[in-house]
Amino acid sequence: MIKLALMGQAFYVTGTGTDVGKTFFSSLFMAKYAKKYGFRYWKPIQTGTISADDTSFVQNTTHLPDMHFLKPGFEFKTPASPHYAARLEGQSIDPKTLLSLISKERNNNTLIEGAGGVFVPITENYLTIRAIQESNLGVVVVGSTELGTINHTLLTLEVLTSRFIPVYGFYLVGPKNELQEDNATMIQKLGGVSLLGITNFPDQKLSSDEFNTFASTHFDLDRNVIDVVLNAEDEI
Repeated sequence: MIKLALMGQAFYVTGTGTDVGKTFFSSLFMAKYAKKYGFRYWKPIQTGTISADDTSFVQNTTHLPDMHFLKPGFEFKTPASPHYAARLEGQSIDPKTLLSLISKERNNNTLIEGAGGVFVPITENYLTIRAIQESNLGVVVVGSTELGTINHTLLTLEVLTSRFIPVYGFYLVGPKNELQEDNATMIQKLGGVSLLGITNFPDQKLSSDEFNTFASTHFDLDRNVIDVVLNAEDEI
């Protein structure tokens, strides 16, 4: 049975860069918690629709019904930074419109996935970090399990916390390797935020049913993510 909350709290998923696993994390979260807590997935700005889009990927991966997905507010064909993809199509993104759309989701159980990392330009004068700050939503930072993630994740955490943006914690995803436990330990020690968990990529491509089972048995096993999100007002 789907449990739809009367009041909720949207949260923002950002990454330490492009293709670090935000959409994989979002798929895991939705597979495990969407039906139980009435969460919806939303990517306000989607680029690269000519090849694939993240909303379709999450829906196809989880096989969740349409009611769990919101349409992007801005969509562009070119897989590029939003400011550039919009320019190529003779369009632009109005930050006020974007913030208004986000504001309407504030009190809903909505996972909002950002485009790329925190310094990705939405316009030539408006960075993603500013949109996150002005939306006043809590953030989960997704990083890779692999070499280099300590530097990338600490930089992302530094820029978020220095702007007093509420960071719920960080979650690592990616291939299983001998570095990941130390990566997580060092990021938590030096970054001053909580490790929410680690989930490695499955060994093979999974059907939607298999992925849902994978999510229930490999994602957020200690409920760190869902508990901090559901108690968001206590954290901000």
